[in-house]
Amino acid sequence: MPYTVEVERRFRARQGLKAAVRSVRSPGSDVEVLLRVGVTFDDAQLTARGWFFDTDVVGGLLDECCADLSSDTWTALFPFRPTFELVARDLFARLSPQIPQLAYVELRDEFFGSTTRYYALETESDQ
Repeated sequence: MPYTVEVERRFRARQGLKAAVRSVRSPGSDVEVLLRVGVTFDDAQLTARGWFFDTDVVGGLLDECCADLSSDTWTALFPFRPTFELVARDLFARLSPQIPQLAYVELRDEFFGSTTRYYALETESDQ
């Protein structure tokens, strides 16, 4: 696929998990998180207007996700242990039915500079 378009939003989150490294900051403090999604497509899929999908619509979906993710601690929001890996996978499952050809969901912890990306599973036609 020759194109990947990314749409991103920043928000503040409280993960709620205990970790020795995070204890250097005040416990329960918010972290700035970058949520980014990538959509892949090729030339044949461009419309007469020269684009494949509406980034404003995807931005709106990300705004909703960010509002949800910042509404409470992640330990209260998810029925699983909310690591960045598992939250990225959950977001991919939530967004992929609404975003055609969603290639990945990425969460970046801005404080620690770590990025977690969950990719779409390859189909047999991709191999």
